[in-house]
Order: sequence, then structure tokens, then C-alpha cells
Amino acid sequence: MDFVRSAYRAVAARWGRHLLPAMLAAQTPRAAFDSTGVDAAAVLDLYRGHKPDISLPWRSLYTLASLHNRGCPLAVITDGRSVTQRNKLEALGIGRFVDKEDVFISEEVGASKVSGEAFGRVMSRYPGRDYVYVGDNPAKDFAPARRLGWDTVCLLDAGDNVHAQEFDAVAPECLPSRRIHSLTDILDIFDING
Repeated sequence: MDFVRSAYRAVAARWGRHLLPAMLAAQTPRAAFDSTGVDAAAVLDLYRGHKPDISLPWRSLYTLASLHNRGCPLAVITDGRSVTQRNKLEALGIGRFVDKEDVFISEEVGASKVSGEAFGRVMSRYPGRDYVYVGDNPAKDFAPARRLGWDTVCLLDAGDNVHAQEFDAVAPECLPSRRIHSLTDILDIFDING
């Protein structure tokens, strides 16, 4: 939701601060953008292309730095448009931890995350490893990784996810093998603290 709220602020900066309260009160991003009365295509373009004002939570920063400093190769597998996802990654400073070649965005890969294509590319880049995928959306994050033998970890929603985590609504093969409350839990689960 940090990205979405950043987009709301960008919309308000462009078309008027008076729009922000209604957007923040809306139940969904779509309802928020509809509340502005601004041309939907223009709002959507700004949403997708704005430079977001977001940052990594300290626990995520600590975890990524710990993994990186211990020589664990890290990759990003994400669905979405290239410009939107790359703007997010730049704002978050992910380049400090993940090589450009290890960022797999569905628009650039030419296939959605659920296809498994990006997971296969990671395996090709780092053959013979133990693979762990961390995601937060049971509807599409874990099935492709599980099919390829990856360990799957769900970061549980602390109340700020865009997509609901409806574990009861997905098939068993879509469920993660583990659930965590904080990204730092990865370090303990896989004994990477030492």
C-alpha cells in the first residue's frame, strides 16, 4: 500500500491537494482514482509511471543486507509493467542487493509469474542451489516455485497489503511451505545468522 499511497500523493500534487482525503478514504485504488473526477487514463498513467516515495522497512533492509553480505544471491521475480516495477526497485534501493540481471519483471520476461519462466531463469543463472521464494500473495506467488522444487515462504500481511491473503480460497499446491511475520525470520529459518 505504500506505493499506492505514493501514487495518491502524486495525483494530489498534479490535480489538487483537495483530492487526497477522498482517495485515502476509498476502499480500493480504483475507487480512489474514480473519486478524483480526473480522466481515468491520465490518472492510471501517473500511477504507473510516477517515481514513488517509498522505502524499505528497517527489518527488510537488515535482512537483505545480511543475506547479501553473506554471499547469498538474491533475485526479484515480480509481475507488472517494467517502468512501474523498476521505479519501485529504484526507490527502494534494491540495486544494492540484487544484480540487474537478477531482476525478472513479467513484462520483460514475456510471461507472468505464474508461468514459472522467471523461476526457471533464476535456476539457470544459479544451478544446483537451494532456492527460496518469499512472497505475499497465495493466489499467484507460490505454485510456480513449488512446481520447481523451491521452498516457499509467505510474509504475512500486517494490515497493509493490497491483495488479501485468502489461504482457504486457494488450492493446496498454491500454499506456501512456511509463513513468517517478519522478513528477518528468514535468517532464523534458514540459519543464516552466523
